[in-house]
Amino acid sequence: MSLRVATARSTGTEPESNVVPLSVSDEAIVRGLVAEEQWAADALYDRYAGAIERMLRRTLGRERHTDIEDLLHDVFLQAIVSADKLRDSVALLAWLQKIAVHTAYRAMRRRRARSWLRFYEPERLPEVFVDDVSPELREAYSAFYDLLQRIPASEQLVFTLRYVEGMELTRIADACDVSLSTAKRRLAKAEARFSTLASRDPVLAGWIGEGTWWPR
Repeated sequence: MSLRVATARSTGTEPESNVVPLSVSDEAIVRGLVAEEQWAADALYDRYAGAIERMLRRTLGRERHTDIEDLLHDVFLQAIVSADKLRDSVALLAWLQKIAVHTAYRAMRRRRARSWLRFYEPERLPEVFVDDVSPELREAYSAFYDLLQRIPASEQLVFTLRYVEGMELTRIADACDVSLSTAKRRLAKAEARFSTLASRDPVLAGWIGEGTWWPR
């Protein structure tokens, strides 16, 4: 079953609409997906693609400028082919977020594996910013995501979901398929690693020294 985004990409055109009528419920969309109806795949993408794309971009940081469209496509393709496994249509967004989390984690692992190849020179990814962002903030942004690459992927994922995406720990645990206690342990380790590394970084040291870094 094709996705609206895949069709648009292959034809070089934009989707006709990205608004799903409110009268079309998530439950109806799930029923349509299970029945392999094309309108349901389009409706799923139109309703939730924006939220999932933002989540992938904010979670992956620098990696968002490489294959974000492919990752987004992978998330929705996996959701469509496994729609019959969704037991509660009320949790449709949370289910998509869980798929996105696992997709992001695999992307992190692939990037780390490539970085260990001696003959592989890490690409210099173009940074995308809005025009009115200060040079200091741009520098801090780059330093932040550079530093995150030095934290284990499982901890990095929990850290970015909590402090970049703003997810609650219970939702993070569910999205990562781990217990709440495991999510808390990973977050605590990531916080400690990040604080130590950032305190030694000439760019980030000033930012974390200005006040309490971890919101509760």
